[in-house]
Amino acid sequence: MGLELVNIPRDLIVTNDIPSQLEVRIQGPRSVVRELANEKLHQRLDLTGYKIGNHVFPLSPGSLNFPRGVVVTRIRPSAITVILDQAIIRQLEVNPVVKGQPAYGYEIKKISVTPEQIDIKGPKSEISQLNSIKTLPIDVGHLSSPVTREVDLDLQNLHLSYVGSKPILAYLEIIPIKKTKVFHKVKIIPAMASGPVKLNPAQVSLTVRGPMAQLAGLAPDDLTAKVELKNLKPGSHRVEVSAALPSGLELVRIHPEKVQVLLQKAKKSS
Repeated sequence: MGLELVNIPRDLIVTNDIPSQLEVRIQGPRSVVRELANEKLHQRLDLTGYKIGNHVFPLSPGSLNFPRGVVVTRIRPSAITVILDQAIIRQLEVNPVVKGQPAYGYEIKKISVTPEQIDIKGPKSEISQLNSIKTLPIDVGHLSSPVTREVDLDLQNLHLSYVGSKPILAYLEIIPIKKTKVFHKVKIIPAMASGPVKLNPAQVSLTVRGPMAQLAGLAPDDLTAKVELKNLKPGSHRVEVSAALPSGLELVRIHPEKVQVLLQKAKKSS
């Protein structure tokens, strides 16, 4: 049998858990009992005029309305306690909660909630102790880009309700984790030389900064260092090294910054 509280005063709120069902055992004519079993029976507790405090409602066989000939042999529970407190509305800050981890190489830079503060209705004894209200955990597992999610409030074990009409949205700014990595033995390519070239050294080390996941997949052969030899005459020169990097990467350092270039005369064709 269902249990329902009716006519709760508008300025009050129930602060304890009330069972939604009563266990009622009856005896009587088989046809009547079978018919009652198929009906959705409800017992209503009328709270008209009740005030703040603890109120006990005994449930006796005589308090239930059944047809003549039907006898109530057991009611569980035998009494219902209703605790009433003053209902208030208070503005609380929304505190987003996350679970899981973003995809490899990514992190949460920022979480923002809209609206940042919401109106919450609840018993004065509970709500006066709160400064914020948590959301249910937002799953960020394997995310690799910004996302906006509609979230619910974690009201478990609380007698609170959200009185607003707007959905609560959480914006999660997911960004790549940036790291710095040194790549050794990057081959130097001579550009626009007028003749044979000897480089000393022929390789450099590149210090590169960029997304961790992108750096993890790079090898020295994926990077290019070069020396520009246009308009240089044959002989020995100290030439600055430059580097060409894939998109999204930043060059931090080249070591050494300059290399010795021995530019030889081009051989004449016979």
